[in-house]
Amino acid sequence: MLKTFYKKRIVHNSLLKRKRMMNRTLAPKTSTVSHIDFQSPEIITLQNGAKLYAIRKTNDETVRIDFVFDAGSLKTSKIIAQLTGDLLLSGTHDKSSDEIEEAIDALGGFNGVEITKEKAKISVIGLREHIVSIAETLVDAIMNVNFNPKEIKQLLQSKKKKMAISLEKVSTQARRAFISDLMQNSPYGDLVQLEDYDHIEQSDLIEFHKEKYLKGLKYISIVGAIDDQDLATIQSLGEQFKKEEITSFDYDYSYSPNNIHIEKDQAVQTAIRVGRVLFNKQHTDFIKFSVVNTILGGYFGSRLMTSIREDKGYTYGIGSGVAQLSETGYFFISTEVGKEFKDLTLEAIQEEITLLQTEEVSKKELDLVKNYIIGQILEQSDGAQAMMDRFISVETFGLDFSYYDDFIKQVKEVTAEELKELANRYLNWEDFVVVCAG
Repeated sequence: MLKTFYKKRIVHNSLLKRKRMMNRTLAPKTSTVSHIDFQSPEIITLQNGAKLYAIRKTNDETVRIDFVFDAGSLKTSKIIAQLTGDLLLSGTHDKSSDEIEEAIDALGGFNGVEITKEKAKISVIGLREHIVSIAETLVDAIMNVNFNPKEIKQLLQSKKKKMAISLEKVSTQARRAFISDLMQNSPYGDLVQLEDYDHIEQSDLIEFHKEKYLKGLKYISIVGAIDDQDLATIQSLGEQFKKEEITSFDYDYSYSPNNIHIEKDQAVQTAIRVGRVLFNKQHTDFIKFSVVNTILGGYFGSRLMTSIREDKGYTYGIGSGVAQLSETGYFFISTEVGKEFKDLTLEAIQEEITLLQTEEVSKKELDLVKNYIIGQILEQSDGAQAMMDRFISVETFGLDFSYYDDFIKQVKEVTAEELKELANRYLNWEDFVVVCAG
């Protein structure tokens, strides 16, 4: 009986203690964020002038290394840039592509290649104890690639077949027509055509590799807890490349508003792309316009999603965004709808834009969106790799981590009146390129 009494007493006291600790009738305390405590990378200038960025204060057992080259498709045709990147690990005079892949696999490594208009990024991920060996294998493959004609022919055939299939999709047709028309006065608007695959020579790839890989290292980034010796080894690997002065171009980003319809008789869906040339994060209006964009179509609860997906049922998804390029950027809205809903969807998009231009956003909606945007920034800054991504994102535009403090400050302080003014300045329908394919 006494044991039972004490057992009940202990349980009772425990419940009282928990009740005192957590009162579920009271909302938890909230705090506002004004600063993100980023871990700044070490910055080393290599002998060739390229930069090495390293974040080494992390408990992860894995290490990621990115080698970034001035080998984007702005410097040549998109086909040559993409093919060169795809073939970097296709074999040297001493090793076949299978031998290179097997050497990386045996060390538990993963590799990837990403080619954009402005750069080529070759990444490797591996355990800390093997990352130097993986990087040495990768660099040897990049520097000594032999561009086997057989590999080139196979890749050309494969890519041409995939492109032919992709060109049948209304989403591809709308995207290509939109970019081509919007960026018609710069290389960003140059598009690959099917017949281009028939005019590629091995010498094209060899020359591009020589100029933009062997002489085109931009920077190396490392995220992982490597020691000083491994850091020095990776630094020496980077110094095997050269870094020549990157040529800047003065492109013409002027465009003419346009309305384009691409008819596809058998299509069930119509792909829609709407937008205009705008700006990147260097522009003084970028941050506050990001709030306008989020309200309009930048998250799942946006007005476009609510109106066109939830209320009207015209589409499974619709969104808007600002694509950032090195010197400019562009605003876009994209969706695919049933063919019969094309005109109704365009009208609904116009209505939502007009609403932003004529009525101030309510405090409730604005507070929700502000919290969402700041929450996204915090989420995207969590962890060493995320911090490196955030660093590269601002370093590319000549900015630093203080940009994010300014971003948070401007988002918190922007008013409904300012958003309305920005919508009137940048979201006029008569300034848009409108493309429909279907």
